[in-house]
Amino acid sequence: MKDSLLFIRFAVEFAIENKTLSHIKYFNRWHRDKKSCESTLSLGLPWMTYDAIEFLDKICNSGIRVFEWGSGGSTLFFASRCKDVVSVEHDTFWIKSLREKLEDLNLKNVSVKGIEGVPIDNFNKLNPENPDDFISKDKKSSGLSFEKYVNSIDQFETECFDIVVVDGRARNSCIKRAIPHIKRGGYLIVDNSDRKYYLSPFPNLNNPAVWEKREFMGPVFFQHAFSKTSVFRKLIS
Repeated sequence: MKDSLLFIRFAVEFAIENKTLSHIKYFNRWHRDKKSCESTLSLGLPWMTYDAIEFLDKICNSGIRVFEWGSGGSTLFFASRCKDVVSVEHDTFWIKSLREKLEDLNLKNVSVKGIEGVPIDNFNKLNPENPDDFISKDKKSSGLSFEKYVNSIDQFETECFDIVVVDGRARNSCIKRAIPHIKRGGYLIVDNSDRKYYLSPFPNLNNPAVWEKREFMGPVFFQHAFSKTSVFRKLIS
């Protein structure tokens, strides 16, 4: 009953803001997933809004190359649908579980790169809302720089990837480094974009002549509150 009331609350708040009740259709799925003992790996799904997952399922095909910051169910999802996946993860323990799952599923088109945050002395002088500072607001990441983690995409050519997913640490830093590496017609996916500081340094993403924007806000499995996933399609090089 409590879960139902929470869902209804967020659905009504969303409806007032967006003048739609379309997310009611996800209630049974959300309730089932929330009660399960599964993980993102066992579900094989990105930890995003349900309608964002449905959108990604439509655009994926066997010719697509994917780069992602933040590994997990999304890695399995893309690997089973796309040509190849480069996945960068800061949590080495989580990587072990992911690699075991990839082996179980015989998915061999994935390169998983473990790049941990590096301790720095000037952490308190930096601003996590500045994409050039490479730090995260996450409490477990306090005192760490994610510059190597973010810049890992630079080993690849510009306009190399069809999809780049930002769903890990130092997300605004990742967005800045992602943009040059996305092909014309390709997609930038930013999860939890309701955290406004992720996108606020990049007003050009709102330029309809350069980027086609779609936003998917709604329920996410394993959590009470609604979230937002933003998708930007690159229109020009």
